[in-house]
Amino acid sequence: MPTTRFKAFCYQRGIVSDLKLGAGMKRRDFIAIAGAGVASPFTARARQQQRSQNVGGLEEAKRHFDKISQPSETARSDYITRFVRMREKAARQKTDEWKAIDNEVRQHPASKDSDGKIQSGRLVGKWSSPRHDYQYKGDGSWIMLPADEGTTHGTWRIDGNQFFTTASIGPSDPAKYTIILITKKDFVIADQSSVFYETRLK
Repeated sequence: MPTTRFKAFCYQRGIVSDLKLGAGMKRRDFIAIAGAGVASPFTARARQQQRSQNVGGLEEAKRHFDKISQPSETARSDYITRFVRMREKAARQKTDEWKAIDNEVRQHPASKDSDGKIQSGRLVGKWSSPRHDYQYKGDGSWIMLPADEGTTHGTWRIDGNQFFTTASIGPSDPAKYTIILITKKDFVIADQSSVFYETRLK
């Protein structure tokens, strides 16, 4: 996919690489520290302890999953869901474990022969990403929320473990992502460089 087309689409969908959970926070942390001087040693120790606990949790989860010779779809889904929760925690704690989590998550995509109809049924509804909220409709269209005349919209479809989507302001050729997970709560997709997360709105 040409870089210009990808950037145009991602800008409108609000999923540019800067929106990775933790990426923007890391820059803000740097600015805050530069302005405030040297950080408290107690704060530094607390963050180091949190980081050690997070890394330990990552490694433990990986070791347990690697012991399964032929993991079922349920086992894979549970594994990815656990990492999604870890990523949310890393973002709240403003650590950089999200990088390792993204790297592991993208290694375990949904099966290529996944039932597209079932996956599509799971996706229908309202979802929240780090920047915008979206509604995926059963007729294959999506709209950015809150909906109004100026709201960006487009189309979507699922084929196996591939998610295709277009935006009203972008090119007609769809952008393609590999589906990692679609559950009642989480929607996780990846392209060649990034992993994107959305959470279902109640």
